[in-house]
This record gives sequence, C-alpha cells and structure tokens, in this order.
Amino acid sequence: MLNKMIVSAFAVAAVATPAFAMASDSAEAVVEAANNDIQSYLSDGTLDATEAEQLLEYINVEEIGRFALGSAARSASDAELAAYQDAFRGYLAEQLQTHLSDMAGVSFEIEDTVERREDDVVVETTAKGDGSEDLEDVSWRLKNDNGSWKVIDIQAMDLWLAIEQRSQFEAKLDENGGDISALTASL
Repeated sequence: MLNKMIVSAFAVAAVATPAFAMASDSAEAVVEAANNDIQSYLSDGTLDATEAEQLLEYINVEEIGRFALGSAARSASDAELAAYQDAFRGYLAEQLQTHLSDMAGVSFEIEDTVERREDDVVVETTAKGDGSEDLEDVSWRLKNDNGSWKVIDIQAMDLWLAIEQRSQFEAKLDENGGDISALTASL
C-alpha cells in the first residue's frame, strides 16, 4: 500500500508533460500544469511504456534515486551507481504504469508556496475529487535544474515519499549486507 502511494504520488507529479515544458518558469506553473493535464493523461486509465519513459523526463529521477540509495551511494563504484540508476529509472517507469490510474479524478488546488532557497521550493496543495480521500494535503518539492523546475519529492499522508523510499531501500540493503547489486536486482 505504501509503495503504491509513493509511486502514485510521483505519478501525479509526472503527468504535466507538454505544459511542463512551457511552464518551467515557476514551480507553481508545473503543479498547475499537472492539475490541468492529469485528466487527459488518464482519459484511458492506462499509461504505456513510452509514455511512462517520457514522463520521467520531468522528474529528477537521478537525484531521487541517489537520495533513495542513502549512504550506500558514497561507497558505490561508478559501475554500481550506473547499474542502480538504470534499474531505478526502469522501476519508477514500471510503477508509473502500474499505479497512475489510481490518480484518475484527482486534481490539486495550490494553497501556498514555501521558498527553501531560490532554486528549491515546496508547493503546498490540497487534493480534490474522486480518489483524493487518502491524499488530502500534498506538498510538492521542486528544484530548478538548469532553468527547468523538476519534482524531487512529494509529501502525502504526512510522509515525504523519497524519504520513505530511502527507508525501504536501506532495509533491503541491510537484508543483503549492504550489497547494492542485490538492491539493483530487486528493482
């Protein structure tokens, strides 16, 4: 359930594809684009592999993946990190395909924006509509990466989802004596 919620929340962040590219001048515009575009992306209730891969371009997958790996990222070889990042990207794309339909009928109303730094903000929203009962307040953390705002985390149900993913990955690493290749294989 928690994994499904994590991926579903990241899926919502990813649905802003075309408008995202045009709205990269503000983090709020990215969230608004997601709000406006979500219904069109979910009109058939499915997401194919090509669409999922395209959506990943609007999320800072590498930053999230590295964060989720935790302290193991510091000791990993370049080859281990590259294999892990490839697997994480594939994992996230598969999860988007599996869980995106859970977000059909949900829209987000912007309540506030909190600037952490000039290039790092949290856009606070309230989820509305069918399927929003579990989400209620959702906060979107975005960073400006070379002039384009990208989602790096989402808070839903009082959990920062990248932090929760990190806990799950650290548990998997602990189960396997810190073996990054075992985590990579599980993705």
